[in-house]
Amino acid sequence: MGGFATKYNVSKSLVKHHMLAHNVPETKMFRKSVLKKMLDQYEMVYVKPNDGTGGKGVMRVEKLEQDSYEYQLKTAAKTFSSFESMYQSLCQNTKKSPFVIQRGIHLLKYSGRRFDLRVMVQKNPKGKWETTGVIGRLGHPKKIVTNVCKGGSSKPVELLLKKHVPSVVKYTKKLERLGFRAAVQLNKTFPRIKELGFDVAIDSELHPWILEANPRPVIYGFKTLKDKRIYRKINRYQKAYGRR
Repeated sequence: MGGFATKYNVSKSLVKHHMLAHNVPETKMFRKSVLKKMLDQYEMVYVKPNDGTGGKGVMRVEKLEQDSYEYQLKTAAKTFSSFESMYQSLCQNTKKSPFVIQRGIHLLKYSGRRFDLRVMVQKNPKGKWETTGVIGRLGHPKKIVTNVCKGGSSKPVELLLKKHVPSVVKYTKKLERLGFRAAVQLNKTFPRIKELGFDVAIDSELHPWILEANPRPVIYGFKTLKDKRIYRKINRYQKAYGRR
């Protein structure tokens, strides 16, 4: 994908669009000074493999009270009495490939479990971008990622959002527009893309944040929806542009 899959490149492209910049959490390449600065500013960040997929290797890092720190990888959390000791431990997990630091967004919860949303955007048979589906991803109660392959589960947006937003229909339309706009912008930077699965976090102010964009998204979660037309449409569009 010509470098598309790197989280840094995606963030760099999206923030150039004036209407998308405020929907993209600050994302920087992993460095000690940057980590310290972002933890001082945001108190919680995610450290992710720059070109990773499926939530593999993602760590949640937090600055706690009295200058203590904590990070969690998979289900194990470690606490440290200083930034230096935390950083040295963190580096043991970032040796093999480049990592990025992303501003942490506190996700909304459903039944005590964090969730985010997958917004599917595709080129239709006429070659125009179209948002074809939005689905929720409910995280495993002990994990920091919501990926289904890491123990999360696919849920209808209506179920997850109904207690949080006045109108799920209106809010979903807003997400569809956001996905469309982001796809058009990324297509300018990466002309070969035909489909994108956006991972979108919603914070306590109901502001949507584009966490990641996946150029070859897994679609089986959409199979679980009652409305089978959504999955069939996604599948039909994939066949039209040759996704195997």
